[in-house]
Amino acid sequence: MIGRLCTVVAAMVIAAGITDCARFGSATRDGSLDASLIPTLFPASRPPATLGQVMSEGVGTYIDQLLADRDSTIERWPDHVVRPLLVWIDTSADLGGVLTQYPETVRRAFGTWEATGIPLRFGFVTNPRLADIRVKWTDRLPHKTGSTTWRTNHSGVLTSGDITLATHISDGYPLDSRGMRAIALHEIGHALGLSHSSDTQDIMAPLVRVDQLSAADRGTIKLLYSYPAGHLPN
Repeated sequence: MIGRLCTVVAAMVIAAGITDCARFGSATRDGSLDASLIPTLFPASRPPATLGQVMSEGVGTYIDQLLADRDSTIERWPDHVVRPLLVWIDTSADLGGVLTQYPETVRRAFGTWEATGIPLRFGFVTNPRLADIRVKWTDRLPHKTGSTTWRTNHSGVLTSGDITLATHISDGYPLDSRGMRAIALHEIGHALGLSHSSDTQDIMAPLVRVDQLSAADRGTIKLLYSYPAGHLPN
């Protein structure tokens, strides 16, 4: 089929103290073909470039790893500034106690990515059928705490995304707010087009050890969104 369907799985959180975020397990990736911001705040995407041009601008980022994973293809959402990218976060699940804060934690994680200055802003809807990205909960996932599936068309333009977040780690304990923030930031990064980084100080590391974006995370997403989607010739 024309297009692309990919799945990225983040691993499990291991609590390391009351507020310590924990560690997430390694990820696998399977792929097969198949307040408002003013628009002028965002520079328009530049004309298509070569792989060498993009790589030359990648100092301090992990764009090289991303492009190696994506067969030298920029995969990203089209600009969504006037019309926001619509997100549905499941609020029908039975989230009691400490878990009730999770939906707001995820909303703020989307806001953190928006604040990097990429040409995206997010709006939240109550109907999943209206959403571009859907976030749902599950009690736990085997050996992981999050999973993201995204779809692109034949031009590398992202068309939809689905994020599943586990509310508990494998030993049955719920994630604290810091752990949920960390895994939400990581999985949203995948839904926006990012792959993994080899640096453990980045939120996009396969084993997530931090709960905030690094300079490399910010630089990589901004570089990714400064060019149009599509394959980069050598």
